[in-house]
Amino acid sequence: MSDDYQLPIAPGHPGHPGRRRSHRRHLLQTLTPLYVLIRATGLASADGLCQVMCERTRDNGNGPGTNAMVVYLSPFEACIDAAWHALAPDRYEVMAASAFTPDELLIYQPERLPYCLHVAWGAHDGQLVVRRDGGLLRLSSAHSAVISPLIDAIHLRVELPVLECHERLWEQAGLFAHAESHARMVAASDAERHRQALQAIRRIPGTARPGQPVNQVALYDVESAQWHFVALKLFEGIIQEPRSGR
Repeated sequence: MSDDYQLPIAPGHPGHPGRRRSHRRHLLQTLTPLYVLIRATGLASADGLCQVMCERTRDNGNGPGTNAMVVYLSPFEACIDAAWHALAPDRYEVMAASAFTPDELLIYQPERLPYCLHVAWGAHDGQLVVRRDGGLLRLSSAHSAVISPLIDAIHLRVELPVLECHERLWEQAGLFAHAESHARMVAASDAERHRQALQAIRRIPGTARPGQPVNQVALYDVESAQWHFVALKLFEGIIQEPRSGR
């Protein structure tokens, strides 16, 4: 993995040895349902080791502490990430953020937990932009959760304006039934979501080489099995971290 796309080892299952080593068990709490993508490592079958999808932030120094955990509003968006990286269904899991324990991430960042809310994919003239490390370029909203030495709960907050702007992106793409499609994907089986994610990857109209400027937001509609593109300027209202999260 490059410095721009990190998946640091972190506990995602009760069998992870980190859970046995640590006396601390932090819990993530959210008012909005959020999801994380974890994948098994090469040795996972025996000991439950896994990795959580993270982004490398660029606003402070170097080191493991700059990894921001990726959270998704939809489990299907996480499945698209997994499908793009050619993860087999038995090598990854999309789980509710509230079920994930981020203790090993906190070894490097004991006071604040950086996380980014995945909103959509970046595109250039109707083609999805591919990063230099091979991943799809994501558009996300940066946040930081305060970690208390006295309270185990870590609150991941998504401000109402962020959610409203997210919905406006879908409406601008003409996808007014997005809420119904989202509900169906939440209720779908893991196998069905994986199948739909593979179809989304096959339906990508093209990819732009790394370095191409992002001028569009790419959204995938499960119902029509089509990618839709809207102007990047509509995303401007949600790329800044809300003040309450700083």
